[in-house]
Amino acid sequence: MRPNLLKRAHSHNKQTLNNLLHSRNTSPHPQGDTISGHKQIEEETLPKYNPDHWYPVRLGEVLDHRYEIVVKLGFGMTATVWLARDLQADANAGNRKYVTIKINVNTLGEDFQKGRREIAQKLFSANPKHPGYAHVRFMLDTFKLKGRHGDHLCIVYDVLREPIDLCMEKFPGRRFSCGKLRVLLPALLQGLDYMHSECHVVHTDLKADNIMMGLGDPNILDHFVQHQFEHPAPRKAPDSHGRVIYTSCSDFGEPPNEAVIASAKITDIGLAAWGDEKNTKPIQSNAFMAPEVILQAGWSYPADIWNLGVMLWDLFEHFGLFDRIDTKPGHYHPEQHLGLMIALLGPPPKDFLKRCTKAPVYFDADGQFKFPEHVDDHSFESSIVRLRGEEKELFIDFAKKMITWVPEERWTAKQLLEHPFLTKEREFPTPSLSRASTASMSSSMIPSRAVTPGIPASGSPVTGPNSSPKSLPHNTSLLPPRLLELVPSLASTTDSAETKTEKTEKPLTNDERSTSRTSLSLRPKMESLAESHNEPDVEVHSSKRLSVNSANKCSQDIIDAILSKGKNHHVASEAK
Repeated sequence: MRPNLLKRAHSHNKQTLNNLLHSRNTSPHPQGDTISGHKQIEEETLPKYNPDHWYPVRLGEVLDHRYEIVVKLGFGMTATVWLARDLQADANAGNRKYVTIKINVNTLGEDFQKGRREIAQKLFSANPKHPGYAHVRFMLDTFKLKGRHGDHLCIVYDVLREPIDLCMEKFPGRRFSCGKLRVLLPALLQGLDYMHSECHVVHTDLKADNIMMGLGDPNILDHFVQHQFEHPAPRKAPDSHGRVIYTSCSDFGEPPNEAVIASAKITDIGLAAWGDEKNTKPIQSNAFMAPEVILQAGWSYPADIWNLGVMLWDLFEHFGLFDRIDTKPGHYHPEQHLGLMIALLGPPPKDFLKRCTKAPVYFDADGQFKFPEHVDDHSFESSIVRLRGEEKELFIDFAKKMITWVPEERWTAKQLLEHPFLTKEREFPTPSLSRASTASMSSSMIPSRAVTPGIPASGSPVTGPNSSPKSLPHNTSLLPPRLLELVPSLASTTDSAETKTEKTEKPLTNDERSTSRTSLSLRPKMESLAESHNEPDVEVHSSKRLSVNSANKCSQDIIDAILSKGKNHHVASEAK
């Protein structure tokens, strides 16, 4: 009897061990250096981080019996992102050997997840023949992980290079040259045109860390993985919740060439919305907020166009267009933002203010701004220091087609593809950014302490389609009837005197383009900014990164509102 009892006990223990391995399968993986447990890193630095909401991923873990976790690529407000090896991929059949997996927090409600799936399906199936189809990222697979405190939605994508805000680190001056910008922008505009015209989707959160490029050489991943295996990234020892916090590494080596830049894709539809619905909820990070969002006029596709226009400065200059405002959570003041808009564009048209629910908060009955002290001396011309002459004029005119008070006056993505800044064949030299020019830029962007009553003489006037090089007249018939019905800011006429007569400069002619992340280089140890960047403009660049990081954190309130709404809806449904 005793031998049989021991045999049964051994069999039971073996089965228990197999069950444990089956539920959380891991393979041997080298461990990197250990970081002090007292230092907050990665997702721990997020303003509302709660370890109970995050899945405790381990390197070497196999998810969904298929995807082996290889390295952490990054993190966001609601997810961590990982490179994984697809164990079911058939190399001979040309299938993907590696994939990217986004592991979401467990607080995403069912309604929210359903909405993301519907938008993702629309993006995938609307029109694969459209040129912009290749410039939008699609999901390959989804599954759920069972965690200690709830389920985690996992989304599988193809592998792309690091976001362009990290790619820029490898460019001279750590910014796009004008030539590279002319390669990147058509890809983004084609992607936006596909989302807007074919899918009827508004991205709502377009910024540099939501744009990524293709890999180019597929062998780059094998080299990347081999390096990570030989030199694993530092990690933080398990906390009281059993989570190991790994540092992100998404540096794939050499700077992207033009072919890789041209393959850029718009990513992260986590906050995307249907464009033909009536939308008034808050969207966009603070620095990127369009006027119709701040003033609650109703928003749609033109909000993405505003985003892209503002983002030009993040890609090309060392200061953002609205870097004077404090975008940190709890410190953002819309009146300061609106003051800079007035300095750039002139006062908003009265017809536009009539559509804005919050206009009375910031403007009186005559359309006068109630906070003139925030109207600083700020102009498009002074904010561009890397260009001169004709090319500077083209760049500014291109930006003005996107940055306007009235949403329907903004050019569509398809129209912007034909702007002379992108189509002109003549090549312009791009001046190098010297220490002197950087210092000049720093001086010019310091907020003025003087109170400026009224509108400064240097403020740029509102520009409309009639001032464009192509002279594209405003025509609301080009917009979907359903959109005109649902979004008041797109439905009303713009034939007012304000928009017809404010253009004063000579039009150009036709013959004239957050989650804060940590990136490790392909070296075994992390480097400080001081070690890895010794160019003259490092201080300017560092301050710019801080601005981008704080802008990313501003997305948290929007995400919290969505998650809260989803939870309340779910509770109400159960009560019924």
